[in-house]
Amino acid sequence: MNNFIDHLSAKAYKDEYLMNLIYNLENFFCKKLLDQDYKINFSSKEQHDLMRFVDILCRSSTNDHKNLALKIVSLIYEFDELMEIDYIKLIMINALTKLGNFPSMNLIGNKNENTGVDEIDLDLIIKRIYNSSPTEELFTDEQVKVFNKLRNNNHFSFSGSTSFGKSFIFESFTKYLIEEHNQSDNIAFIVPTKALINQVSNKIRHLVRSSKYKVINSPEIPKVLKKTENKYIFIFTPERLISYFLDFTNPKIDYLFVDEAHKLLSTKDTRTPLMYHALNMAKRKSINIYFASPNIPNPSIFLKLVNNTPDESYAVKVDSVSQNKFFINCYTDSSFMISDFGNDIIFPKFNFSGNFIKDLKIILDVFSKNRQSLIYCNTVYKTISTAFKYSEYLEDIVDEDINELIDIIDKKVHEKYYLKYCLKKGIAYHFGGIPEEIKFKIEELYKLGKIKYIFCTSTLLEGVNLPAKNIFILSEKIGNLKMTDIDFWNLAGRAGRLTKDLSGNIFCVNLYNQDGYWKDERKVKILREKNIDEAEPIILKKNNKNLYKNISNYYTNSEYTNKRLSEVDKKIIEMYGNILLYHDSVNNDSILKDRYINSEDESLSILKKIQTEKFVPGNILAESIDIKFDIQNKVCEGIKEKLPTDTSYEGCYKMLKILCKEYEWLRTESRGNNPMIRSKEQLSYYATLMEGWINSKPLKYLIQKTISYYNNSGDSKNIILSTNGRKYSEKFDKKNDFHINTIINNLINNLENNIKYKIKIYVSNYQSILQFNNVEFECNWEEYIDYGTTDPEIIDIQNLGFSRTIAIFLLEEYSFLFTRNEREEIIGINDEELRRIIDKQKYLDEYKELEKLFEW
Repeated sequence: MNNFIDHLSAKAYKDEYLMNLIYNLENFFCKKLLDQDYKINFSSKEQHDLMRFVDILCRSSTNDHKNLALKIVSLIYEFDELMEIDYIKLIMINALTKLGNFPSMNLIGNKNENTGVDEIDLDLIIKRIYNSSPTEELFTDEQVKVFNKLRNNNHFSFSGSTSFGKSFIFESFTKYLIEEHNQSDNIAFIVPTKALINQVSNKIRHLVRSSKYKVINSPEIPKVLKKTENKYIFIFTPERLISYFLDFTNPKIDYLFVDEAHKLLSTKDTRTPLMYHALNMAKRKSINIYFASPNIPNPSIFLKLVNNTPDESYAVKVDSVSQNKFFINCYTDSSFMISDFGNDIIFPKFNFSGNFIKDLKIILDVFSKNRQSLIYCNTVYKTISTAFKYSEYLEDIVDEDINELIDIIDKKVHEKYYLKYCLKKGIAYHFGGIPEEIKFKIEELYKLGKIKYIFCTSTLLEGVNLPAKNIFILSEKIGNLKMTDIDFWNLAGRAGRLTKDLSGNIFCVNLYNQDGYWKDERKVKILREKNIDEAEPIILKKNNKNLYKNISNYYTNSEYTNKRLSEVDKKIIEMYGNILLYHDSVNNDSILKDRYINSEDESLSILKKIQTEKFVPGNILAESIDIKFDIQNKVCEGIKEKLPTDTSYEGCYKMLKILCKEYEWLRTESRGNNPMIRSKEQLSYYATLMEGWINSKPLKYLIQKTISYYNNSGDSKNIILSTNGRKYSEKFDKKNDFHINTIINNLINNLENNIKYKIKIYVSNYQSILQFNNVEFECNWEEYIDYGTTDPEIIDIQNLGFSRTIAIFLLEEYSFLFTRNEREEIIGINDEELRRIIDKQKYLDEYKELEKLFEW
């Protein structure tokens, strides 16, 4: 029977009559995009024939046939007049049941009711049982396959489209482990950036709220929790996971989930070697590792990377959401839908003006209308400026929740922050440098439908969950670099939300006179053909930019093979070189070490020679792979100056001066497009930021201090500005809104990327070297920077799972509600009493955050 159905569906799949029916349906869909009142002109026979094809294709075992069935169903769903016909709705219910696409069933009006058709109802009963998940939601058929493979394997790697629900599978598997393994395993999630820690933590806390599991974000487990019988779910960045592994008193991790595994493929991201390093340490500790990635045709490559057998992998090729593809060229005033069933479907001319904001408004008015959309720009400057200029063409809206967010911006950021002007018009922008609290509220308001458009950068590629019906891609680049096929389809895959949409719309838009944007229609080939090549990390590639030769050159202080290597390329070589040294020092047989030794005859002798010269201990090198090993050697062997005990501006400045001198920052950290330091004078700027940060000051205080630093009692310093990739300096003017916004954006970027990341690495390395040399230090500067406070109680509260802001608030206003042990360590809080007495009017923002955390 199955062979007969597959034979029948194979004939249907290639049927010219069906191709014409779908092409006509796409033409009708394009007309409806232009006119929401357009009524489809399909005869009863054509409707019947089309649904017969759907009924055949959805029964096939072939992925392409299933995807075509979903494509037809998604197009029909756009027409209310078709959805009112009972037999069409019935066949759509049957198709989605056969496809196992249960999250989409509610969209067509079937909320677990029986249809009255025995075949369909029996299928529904069976699949509702078979597709049940450990959560209350049903799996799709493909999700069930992946989930069962996770259950039956000690390691596994899978890939799927952006809308497939990879995170949902990991969350379901986590719940399965908790319930079926009698809460006996420790679990860890690795996320690419700190910005995702809270997002993932909140989901997991909700998942495990009734168990004995504790969700931990810090590599240091609170002492009070270590003494209990708790089990843990850790949410770590790669560097935090590395720190956790290097403390041998920490409990064993049994399962490690790697979402966004495609980050291991980047050749231009210094976090890639860091993630590889963390995963190799996990493999060495015999942890079960599971990978998830978007759109990768060969997910087995991640298993190969950590010396696991590559057989246990699966690439999902069945669509969860269908997608429609469009190209709009403002230069030539040509717009069309790309059809797989006929010629491009041409839209009428829109008489674009050449003013890119006016043209963008025409495009969004026509194609987005009342539906939410994401608008991708390739740089932070373009994201802000495009959103801000676009907002000037919109009317103010009245919304209580948006007004609350605007009040928070005035209160906690600055009254001239551009974002508030966009919010007044019901739009927003989104990138990594927005304050975390504000960013979270933007995402929340967008999910509630309060924000119509979000202008965004590639932060959406970091796993931030912001899908939409439409995505308008205004550039083929990320920054100044061309997008890879994987990155493009990961971004484009945000169009269409499983459970919310059957299809999404991808628009590539070539706006007039915008550098870095699509230049001509030839470049839209990536949209026409979704051909993603098999991927390989650089350490496995044959054409790897002479990685292994250059690691040898790094060891021997020789010139690199390419004199034009970027600073990022050099940093990646150095990081892999340091990882390799660590692997060799602990006798770890890694892919990196094997490939290096086999790359050249003299590689092994170079490695042995370096090991005899290396003075810095392996555990210190393991935690500091960002720092050149020869500099670490020099610091380790030299006379160490103690770090100051004073955490005032003067103490911060002195500490930075010590690090700058010891680690030669003016030589090692002053090059490239975005150097950490350009001159020694910049240390006073960092000291200003650091003093406020580690002394528990809020963001607004840091902003005001930074404005004062640049204003300097009327004798203004120069500020570096950037527009469209061009950097220049001007005298700071506190009345200039652009200057104020630049200061805010730079401050957050420097705080997150330089102070809390780069400088913290140097502080950690220096303190570890002091400890290795038996030099005592009174102040734990690394901890101060990590937690943003010198107060041990605020650190204790953060370790209980509260944000820095809420920890400071609770200690200041409700310290009497904390429970303490005999050593006066904070071990908990009376949340029910807090709920009863908190002043909800006075502390509305804090109450809302606590409400989500405690699930009041």
